[in-house]
Amino acid sequence: MKKLAKRSLKSSKNYFAILAIALAAIMFTSVFTIAGSLLESMKDNKMRIAGSNAHGGFHQMSIPEYKRVSSDSMIKDISYSVLIGDAQGAAFSKLPTEVRYGEEKYAKWAYSLPQLGNMPQQKKDISVSTLVLDALGLPHTLGQSISLTFKTDKKTITDTFTVCGIWDGNPLSWRQNIWLSREYADLIAPVATEPWNNRPNVYSGYINSQFWFSNTWDIETKSEQLASRSDFDGQITVNASYDILGSEPQNILLGFLVITVIFLAGYLLIYNIFYISIAQEIKSYGLLKVIGTTSKQIKRMVRYKAIYLACIGIPFGLVIGWTIGRFLVPAIIDIFGEDMRVVTSVHPLIFAIAAIFSLCTVLLSCLGPAKVASRVSPIEALSYVEGKQAGELRRKKKKAQPITSVRLAMANLKRNPRKVIIVTLSFTLSLVILNSTYGLVHSFDFNKFIEFQSVSDFTVADTSIINNSPPFDTSGVSNEFIKQVESLDGLENSGNVYVLPLTQNLSDQAMSALKREVGLMNERDQEEFLSSQEMVKRRSIVNTFGFSEWPAQMIQVKEGALDQKRWENGEGIYVTNCKKFLDGTSSIYHPGDKVKVSFGNGKEKEYEVLAIVDFPGAIHSVAYYDIGLEYLLPSDELLAHADSMLPMYTIFNVDDEHLTQTEKWLEDYCLHTDTGLDFYSKNTSRETFRSLIFMYEVVGGAFCILLGVIGILNFINSMQTSILTRKREIAMLQSIAMTDKQVKEMLIFEGGGYAFLGLMFSIVLGSVANTTLVPAMGAELDYFTWTFTLTPILLSIIPFMLISIVVPVLCYHSISKKTIIERLRSEVF
Repeated sequence: MKKLAKRSLKSSKNYFAILAIALAAIMFTSVFTIAGSLLESMKDNKMRIAGSNAHGGFHQMSIPEYKRVSSDSMIKDISYSVLIGDAQGAAFSKLPTEVRYGEEKYAKWAYSLPQLGNMPQQKKDISVSTLVLDALGLPHTLGQSISLTFKTDKKTITDTFTVCGIWDGNPLSWRQNIWLSREYADLIAPVATEPWNNRPNVYSGYINSQFWFSNTWDIETKSEQLASRSDFDGQITVNASYDILGSEPQNILLGFLVITVIFLAGYLLIYNIFYISIAQEIKSYGLLKVIGTTSKQIKRMVRYKAIYLACIGIPFGLVIGWTIGRFLVPAIIDIFGEDMRVVTSVHPLIFAIAAIFSLCTVLLSCLGPAKVASRVSPIEALSYVEGKQAGELRRKKKKAQPITSVRLAMANLKRNPRKVIIVTLSFTLSLVILNSTYGLVHSFDFNKFIEFQSVSDFTVADTSIINNSPPFDTSGVSNEFIKQVESLDGLENSGNVYVLPLTQNLSDQAMSALKREVGLMNERDQEEFLSSQEMVKRRSIVNTFGFSEWPAQMIQVKEGALDQKRWENGEGIYVTNCKKFLDGTSSIYHPGDKVKVSFGNGKEKEYEVLAIVDFPGAIHSVAYYDIGLEYLLPSDELLAHADSMLPMYTIFNVDDEHLTQTEKWLEDYCLHTDTGLDFYSKNTSRETFRSLIFMYEVVGGAFCILLGVIGILNFINSMQTSILTRKREIAMLQSIAMTDKQVKEMLIFEGGGYAFLGLMFSIVLGSVANTTLVPAMGAELDYFTWTFTLTPILLSIIPFMLISIVVPVLCYHSISKKTIIERLRSEVF
């Protein structure tokens, strides 16, 4: 059977089969490459944010605790650093930096191992990052002297050190590291011998450890068990990037759908090609039956052919697919942020899984055709006509009807309904995916997208707020900057938003409402809430906002009505829902209730709740506390009662004429005048939005092109085979006066039938996908507003009709080179 399969391959052209298998492998490999690279890049990003690639860590450890942990049998590897103090000075006001002694392994795991030079060896050696050198205004060179001021628990020290090591700083980490020598650390901050809980508010001299287990399974539980066995009762951190079970259900569903579509597309194409191949060689299989070949052996022969072709097509597909994925990954990563590094995965599993999926697609695709080949009898093989399965060749009485090109085309389509369905589904898949991609992108709402970044042309805040990098400075916009804004040319509107997290006493009514809501929870949700909140607390931290006149116009009513006069006069207050309670839509206050606000300096005032409100996400606080309750007051009212404070946000609009000029001024101001400030602008947000759309268009477009190629190949292959198998039949029709024009009309109508059915299926399935799949994919996106569309399908009508005309005509042209007599005398193939 192997020998027969090889000879069969040599005696026929298998370009289409190899191309089909390669296309399936290309799609699988490119998808797995993109998915694998995204996972690796996101994993790397999470690790850099966490500041370590180790499995976990214990913080504020004494040396006896560290020794107990390091000797545990579960620990595969462990290392530590010792906190000395915090770097001081203007250079570090926006770059929080810790001064430490660290082992080399710890520094490596913390992305802080010198790439130039080495870790400190001599007493006055120092290793620093490029970010620290930039903040100090120093060059990236070894051997230079650095004057460093740092603060321990007991005192502030200024000393001079020599740079012995430099590494590229990690801009994502919430704190930078500066490494000093062990000798210097022992002198300034000896390693602690008592547990941290016995010495509250003491940090210098305590150990931070990082450790690895033998595997990444359930790191959190293993870390807790390790702490329990080692009698450690301090802070535990777990590297969330190793949480392989943390994927969102919608992402898993999307991945499953993509793989299913690829499998189905590859199956349809490869099945059709093998089915046509069987039809071409049906006489050969009949002759094999004559000499005693069993059905089982013929099935095996077909499988061998499939495997031989797969061995040729899959390697090409793996290489090309990885290359496509490699070029698409940077465009996708760019959407996640410019600080996110591109990590292109070349993991062997990508190629192994893609090859397995491709091979399974090939083997499953050949099952049906192999069954057809195994059931044919020698007599049926001799009189085989495309579309009639084994045992189905029988005469049917038909009424005489006028013969027309349309009727002949319909008869040809009815010969093999299965092939027609396969070809039209190939068309349909590409159009449905194209329409769904367009529908998803077309539903992206820029107004919603911008709402979470900027409600004005420019939003200015401290860099920690803009970059979402703790610790947050919620009072970072200076009065000098506000004066500069007010004097801008072309200024249309400006305003400020203040926020003060204050501990407030909830009223009796609010406590009753809160407890009532907790009582209505199911048991599991109630336990989860109570464990996270410890108890339903009367004293809760509440973000108390102050809105100037223009931002106040953006407040949205949820319950009650805005009463600007009473609100501005300081008689009333607006309150939000509890953002961290249940689904964030519950309110424990209602219009008419009384709220007593404490301003943190001994001053208190009682207000009437005027309305339950919300406001745009772009001017929300960067952190919610306890149940996520927020109070809104006019900025004058808040400033009159609270201690001196500065705005968290300053927002402003300028006219179109001064937009570019203002953005350049703002860039220069934040870069040179006040480096602690940063900003969002609608222009940059618009570019981000366009990049987001471009990413979906590139990925979805590439996917649609591959599916479209599969559909067109299926159509070409089907039409070519159909014409070749019927060339004697067409010659007979021409011999009884059927003209070339009529033959072409018949074939064009036949091709048009495929196109018509494909478009009809596309409209039906595209509508279903657009009303179910697209909203489901966009449900988690804050900037999604579903819009129904069939535009891509309707625009495809003309190209589809052209293909259905051109392909049959070209196929007929290839056989019409021979005379009618030559075609009548020839074999079928």
